[in-house]
Amino acid sequence: MMPLLFFKQGHFLFLAGLVKMTCPKMKKTILLIEDNTEILDNTTEILTLEGFNVLGANCGEQGLKMVMQHQPDLVISDIQMPGINGYDVLENIRSTEATKNIPFIFLTASAQKEDIEKGRLSGAHAYLTKPFSIDALLSAIQKVLA
Repeated sequence: MMPLLFFKQGHFLFLAGLVKMTCPKMKKTILLIEDNTEILDNTTEILTLEGFNVLGANCGEQGLKMVMQHQPDLVISDIQMPGINGYDVLENIRSTEATKNIPFIFLTASAQKEDIEKGRLSGAHAYLTKPFSIDALLSAIQKVLA
């Protein structure tokens, strides 16, 4: 006689209750675009420890290539970068059919009221200023990915 197999909240449960196998959850992929290497590396490490797959890009141009190649679940980008800035990155993402619905968070040192308003009007889902707390970043990520 074969035991019955049920699926409940990410677990396979045998009717006899003797075996429980956890299904691996699909990790969300975050693309982090940041020209400051220290912030890029530290934030990547923290988000990885929180269970995310993190891709890093050190400029807007590289970030756009990675968005097209990987189509991440979320993009977090600085605004002030050499070459293609964060606003241009977001505009390019929104103008491409395959990427236009990817959630986007600005993470930037631009803390003036006008900058924050411009960020929100540009279509970003959240706007965080540096220095930032890990709790604030994780909260914004959770809200955007919910």
